[in-house]
Amino acid sequence: MTHVSTAGGQEGKTAEGWGVRGHDAVMRIPVSVRFVLGATRMPVAKLMSLTRGAIIPLDRKVGDLIDIVVNDQVVARGEIVALDEEATRFGISVREVTQPGGE
Repeated sequence: MTHVSTAGGQEGKTAEGWGVRGHDAVMRIPVSVRFVLGATRMPVAKLMSLTRGAIIPLDRKVGDLIDIVVNDQVVARGEIVALDEEATRFGISVREVTQPGGE
């Protein structure tokens, strides 16, 4: 196993020596996950004139898949689903996984 010294004089294992412990550490790293229903563009004047009940059209249609975005990268697409009988909570059912670097 290869050891390295850090600038602070501490010694540690290289990446190849991390094994299961390193894998577990990486799996606990938090990432930002967003579920994007759609987007639109509008002038500031229109944005400032919005009132309660205003409807903002998005670039997606009802039934279209939504983007699942991790750290600003689209990683999958999914469908909104109701989680209970009363439809008071919803979730996302993953329908497709995108290729790395592609949308």
